[in-house]
Amino acid sequence: MQRRAFLLGTSALLMQGRAFSAPAASVLSKAEGPYSEVAPVGEDVRRCIAFFQFNCPHCRDLHPLLGRWGRSLPKGVGFEFLPVVTSDRGQIMAARAWYVAVLAAPSRLDAFAERAYALVQDGRMSLDAGATWEAAARQAGISDFMRAWERVPVDRIERAVEKLAAYRVQSTPSLAIAGRYVVTLDATQGDADLFLRLASGLLSKSIAPRSSTTP
Repeated sequence: MQRRAFLLGTSALLMQGRAFSAPAASVLSKAEGPYSEVAPVGEDVRRCIAFFQFNCPHCRDLHPLLGRWGRSLPKGVGFEFLPVVTSDRGQIMAARAWYVAVLAAPSRLDAFAERAYALVQDGRMSLDAGATWEAAARQAGISDFMRAWERVPVDRIERAVEKLAAYRVQSTPSLAIAGRYVVTLDATQGDADLFLRLASGLLSKSIAPRSSTTP
């Protein structure tokens, strides 16, 4: 099974006439079986992040499952889908479209994702065509999409680039767990159930209260 793989871009990304580059990736501390451990990302200690691409068929297959998993997480643990941003213009456009949907109609994100995957993968519509994202929004019932397009701050895209580098993501879908661990579908040989069970186990390990010891 070949999954959508990519290399972290070192080229400057261009958005709204403003250029920015991916920061140096954090050092990978170690790999243990089907997951990797990265240098801790402090702001994500109670957060799970699902990295995805609209032209990745495996992201499409897992998106609904990941959404349900994210909504089932313990209280106080956040979850978000984060679009992959490389130096490819289409990926930048796709990321911006996702954030437009987040801004304009957060309750319609599942519908937007479903239509976007279908238009890109079945309809062969281009990632770098505005018509693709307008159609996805219209079919998902999102109004004022183009007006919201102008309101997406550049730092949302910059943040996606930084997260991609921090977690050294090399394939999609990937899950970053509690600012420390990364699980990929490749690492579980395409087994979605194992993928999520492993993610759940790593999350439990990360947020479990530490037992106090008396000296």
